[in-house]
Amino acid sequence: MNSAIGSGKRKIKKILLALTVGGALAGCFSSMSFAVQGMGAKSQEAFLRMRTVVFYDTQFSFAPTNRVKVGDEFTCTGKVMLMPTWPQEIPFSGISFFNFFVPGPQVLRKAIWVNEKYFQFNSVVLEKGGTYAYKMVLQARNPGTYPMGPMLSMEEAGPFIGPEEFLTIEGTNSRFTNPIKTLLGNTVDLENYGTARMISWTLLTTFVGVAWLVYWLSKPFTRRLGLVATGRKEELFNPMDRQVCFLFTVGTIVLVAAAAMITKAQYPVTIPIQETKYYITPLPPEPTLIQAEVTDATYDVPARTLSFHIQVKNIGDKPVVLKEFLTANVRFLNPDIPGNNWNPTFPEVNGGPMKVSPSEPINPGESKTLEVSMQSAEWENQRLTMYHETTNRFGGLLFFTDPSGTRLVYAIADQIVIPKFGGGM
Repeated sequence: MNSAIGSGKRKIKKILLALTVGGALAGCFSSMSFAVQGMGAKSQEAFLRMRTVVFYDTQFSFAPTNRVKVGDEFTCTGKVMLMPTWPQEIPFSGISFFNFFVPGPQVLRKAIWVNEKYFQFNSVVLEKGGTYAYKMVLQARNPGTYPMGPMLSMEEAGPFIGPEEFLTIEGTNSRFTNPIKTLLGNTVDLENYGTARMISWTLLTTFVGVAWLVYWLSKPFTRRLGLVATGRKEELFNPMDRQVCFLFTVGTIVLVAAAAMITKAQYPVTIPIQETKYYITPLPPEPTLIQAEVTDATYDVPARTLSFHIQVKNIGDKPVVLKEFLTANVRFLNPDIPGNNWNPTFPEVNGGPMKVSPSEPINPGESKTLEVSMQSAEWENQRLTMYHETTNRFGGLLFFTDPSGTRLVYAIADQIVIPKFGGGM
């Protein structure tokens, strides 16, 4: 008998140990998985990421080390273009807010500028085809390694996520402070400002709720169910119950009114939350020295290759070449251009080489049809294969350049893609 009991205890200990170890491993793997997957932009449809908003020229001041200490400030700068051919499936209100995505309050957003002169504290109104420059000033708050990057949130259309980087924040936040100066001239630390007040009111209201539950849960359930079943529900409440309800009702109203009066007395100067939305003029357009039109596009599913033909006319006075293609934070570079190599500090995903045929420059006044081909596993990895979506179209930015380094940006946003599945198709 004792032997059986001892064996049973040992089995229980083993089960508890296995559950503990399993929980710890699950937490570790969950953390590792989070670190690898990032912010989950790939969950959005391909046409949504390719044909709506394109982030480019994104730079993080913490590159290339990708390490800062708690309390250090860093910046994220770049440009964003709202594609001129906006998908009809996606509502467009233009009401937007530039933001910075990060999993949780790991960094502080200190300031955001749009077009170098608009300090954004409200939503802004943007227009289709417009290009906007942004600068975000952030401050590291909690130690750890986190994915982060720029984001544009638009009313009715949702968040559009820019390129991300993993940042390692070193140190401890035990001495982290966030002091600001109020309009009254007082300096407060937002890291702990009002914490004691919040905790006090939370405990007080929680006590009221618990007291209410204790009173009613102390009554027998079976008898009350029987009264309801027999149609005698008026007997559920006795005079004492009604008095208690009255006291709780009056007490709650008095408590809320007193709290409002105390708060108003302590903070007589307040400003309502602002709801203003202001229009921001786009940046002046970059030089338009070319005319271009995509005539057809195919995606070879087995070969993982996107190809398209584009008719280009050079209306400038210098020869131009196609340098790169950027879509959905994936960047493809033309290796035939000297020095056009991948830089490890680029926050975008390296899509690989972009083959352009013919590779010779397009001379002034000349028209050419270019065949552009990009074979890359990133089409599948980034879930940018459009053949399984209801909107089988692609888009992005083409970057041309001339011998002087002048950049010409051309947006393609509404070309249908014909899938090729092999087998003689």
